[in-house]
Amino acid sequence: MPQGVVNITHRLDIPALACLAGATLCWGSVPVMLGYLADPNIVPDGYTANAVRYPISALAYLPWLVVALRKGGLGRFWLSALIPSAINVAGQTLWGLSPYYLPPGQFAFLFRLSALFGVLGAFWIFRDERLLARSPLFWVGAVLAMIGFVSMSALILTGSTAIQPAGIVIIFLCSLCYGAYGVSVRYVMGKLDPLVVFSVICAYTSIPLLAMAPLGSPASLLELKAVPMIVLLVSGLVGVAVAHGLYYIAVQRLGVVVTSMTLTATPFVSIIGSSIWLGERFTPGLWVAGSVLVIGTGCALWSQQHLPAAPQDEAMAETAGQP
Repeated sequence: MPQGVVNITHRLDIPALACLAGATLCWGSVPVMLGYLADPNIVPDGYTANAVRYPISALAYLPWLVVALRKGGLGRFWLSALIPSAINVAGQTLWGLSPYYLPPGQFAFLFRLSALFGVLGAFWIFRDERLLARSPLFWVGAVLAMIGFVSMSALILTGSTAIQPAGIVIIFLCSLCYGAYGVSVRYVMGKLDPLVVFSVICAYTSIPLLAMAPLGSPASLLELKAVPMIVLLVSGLVGVAVAHGLYYIAVQRLGVVVTSMTLTATPFVSIIGSSIWLGERFTPGLWVAGSVLVIGTGCALWSQQHLPAAPQDEAMAETAGQP
């Protein structure tokens, strides 16, 4: 277990679960917004979208960043935060490009391959997360979640237009980045305030994304009408500022495995939003598969909250973070 990392709780943590539910809803709504914006006549490219969405979120977190600078105490975190920030820059760049190669339903589902990479990374690095491997209920939930996810993905992909190979490559690499992102966030965050942590990482991430804006058409923002501009700003505040803040709290208290698995339900939110706002058809098969997915993630959450710790792990929890 890396020194300084907070041990995840194995009791019912209502605030953490509420944060996780909030992040799921926020990230589930974002593909719908990006699908609307990804039009040559609205926001012509992902570089332009990223140059707005992250900096506006960094401004929203400016009070936490100022407090961190005034109080001090972050020490080596200023340097270690470069690790998740670098991963986030790569992942966000690919995420911004995705809706220009894949429809919202497709990239929302395919992106959740990140859960697999996140779970594998967490099992490898964090000993307290490997405790879940002892729970039969966790594996029941994992299997149900995978069945629901694969079924929904198959229904979405077979019912959609032809898939662009470039889009598949982009979303696969994006998933790999964000699987590593969650692991790296928990690794460097330790006992620090999650919102302060994200204020730093968000600021670090915004700089390269702004620098990459000339790769797109940032001048097109000057001609953007009021409604698309509002949607663009809201997609940043909801999908970056709010979602990441809630996610960081959940990761610190629940760990990477459970949060990653629960977030596989976000495409379910996306297609509900698409059916309401974009008129996309929501078939009975999708309802069944989505319900299985939600039941599976519920089982995983339940198993994490009711997992007895082994004696050696209890001793480890008492000494975690001590020199």
